[in-house]
Amino acid sequence: MEIHYLDNAATTKVLPEAAQAALACMTEEFGNPSAQYALGQRARAALQQARVQVAAALGCPPDRVIFTSGGSESINTALQSAVRRGRRFGRHIVSTQIEHKATLNTLRQLEQEGYEVTLVAPEPDGTVALEAILGALRPDTVLLTLMAVNSETGAILPVEQAAAEARRYAPHCLVHVDGIQAFCKLPLALANVDFLSVSGHKIGACKGVGALYCAEPKHLKPLIYGGGQEGNLRSGTEGMPQIASFGVASQIRSGRREQEAEHMAALKELLLRRLDELPCPVRVNSPRHSAPHIVNLSPALGRSEVLVRVLSDQGVYVSGGSACTRGKRSYVLESMKVPAQAIDGALRVSFCPENTEEDVEALLSGLRQALALFD
Repeated sequence: MEIHYLDNAATTKVLPEAAQAALACMTEEFGNPSAQYALGQRARAALQQARVQVAAALGCPPDRVIFTSGGSESINTALQSAVRRGRRFGRHIVSTQIEHKATLNTLRQLEQEGYEVTLVAPEPDGTVALEAILGALRPDTVLLTLMAVNSETGAILPVEQAAAEARRYAPHCLVHVDGIQAFCKLPLALANVDFLSVSGHKIGACKGVGALYCAEPKHLKPLIYGGGQEGNLRSGTEGMPQIASFGVASQIRSGRREQEAEHMAALKELLLRRLDELPCPVRVNSPRHSAPHIVNLSPALGRSEVLVRVLSDQGVYVSGGSACTRGKRSYVLESMKVPAQAIDGALRVSFCPENTEEDVEALLSGLRQALALFD
């Protein structure tokens, strides 16, 4: 059966070049980067090469990139470090209701430690108003954390403008951007940003690797202590196969970012144009102007878990929402005040640059067959 994989916001197929880089680190240059002998030093050189590649994709000096185990660790490190740095100035944090669970659950833990959290609600179309973000800031706000792109709807948040304006309202506020769904798909401006989190497996690298951009690494408070790797900022022997794959994937994806974004946007537009071919109306939950690779849809018939299963039987893979909220109603769509029936039937379609028009055709064909079961 031919596979039509359209759940790339959850994870992506590893690029062949990235897989080859990982294999080389497992079978040839497998030394510990901290070792002093030649094999270790070659691993150290591969580590630095990957750091240069990721930094180039971000547009920053290599010494501002810290490798982690993934996006969740990067987010946790940034948020906890930021509030500890700022606690003498205040204990107020601003974010939004539609952030990734790695952010929301970290903020929930910080609330239990005495911090006050303000979560800004999205607009009905899934966007978040700049005025609402800035209006939530206070003189005692020490952290503003925002995602650049929402992982369920593709909504683009005004992170660049918010970062530029934040310190007018909160002089001691540090800014963290969750760039995981935007990295190598949309421009990510680092001006006025203190921390930015990215993940490897969203761009064709192995799972188990991420990175944290830190504007001032010397002020970062480590989340993990141990042998002092990553300049004493993230201890633990570096996972070189994953890191090498991340470097290669970053170089490839960033070098083709604009044309690949145009390709994914064209596939998304094709899907949206052809929704009227389906046997029932389809509500589009994503904003009209959103990330090129994500679209959230709610057919008027059926429930998402059934539709996902029927599509899967035909080799078409989409999700019923974020992969991190499996089995639960989407809190993102709930915060947008999407009707309950539409939430229960929501599907997230997410493209990668390797997807084709044939994948869109297979999705439409599969949906026609799936929806016919409810007619």
